[in-house]
Amino acid sequence: MAPDTSNDGESLPHRHSAIARVSVPVRVRLCVVLGMLPVLAFTAACLVYNAPQSPASVRLIGPARQVLEPYFWQDWQLFGPTPGTSNDQVYLRARIQYGGKVVETAPVEVEKAIDEAPRGFRINPTKLPGIMLAFDQASSHYASAATRIKKLPAAQHKAAQAALDKRYKADFEEMQRFFSARAHSLYPGARILAVQATYKTQPIIPFSERYENPRPKETIKGLLQTSWMPYVPGVAK
Repeated sequence: MAPDTSNDGESLPHRHSAIARVSVPVRVRLCVVLGMLPVLAFTAACLVYNAPQSPASVRLIGPARQVLEPYFWQDWQLFGPTPGTSNDQVYLRARIQYGGKVVETAPVEVEKAIDEAPRGFRINPTKLPGIMLAFDQASSHYASAATRIKKLPAAQHKAAQAALDKRYKADFEEMQRFFSARAHSLYPGARILAVQATYKTQPIIPFSERYENPRPKETIKGLLQTSWMPYVPGVAK
């Protein structure tokens, strides 16, 4: 018999359905919390890494870099504000004791291979190109300053050169260690005595001039040649 739906003011019977509440297991809750921790750590590291410099950010920047730089830091060399106008080149020579006498190797260009090294392991690319970029900049600035010193009166040359060498002493010590390691990789097992680096630059032809006839020349120009630096053993390990 159908229920009475007349409007006589009487309450109508209703079918009540019980809503079952299912509790989330503790194991699931714990997994959610643990899954959120890396997200929170990454977010906090981003905030500290990009925050304006302050006493607090200076104290926290170390842990933030440990979180971000191994895998999330990017080297934006491709997206420069202006196109490159030259290619930097570094030629490495080594003095090796061979057969009872000292010989000097032929110059080997090492920067191109270093610049292409990040492609070998794209998941965690090497930062070696950044080191070469710093060396290129230091050598260019040193060469420019040395040229200006030559225009000074002769009586001022010695003191000015000594001050310049002292200013760039740390840079050349880093070059000495770095090029010692590269020489070890180029000549494994050899008894290396000293290394020397020659910095050169080659202009890049603009796209608007690449199809001109005759084609513009890309003349390589020498910038700086270091003195023979004693080989530093053990740095390649």
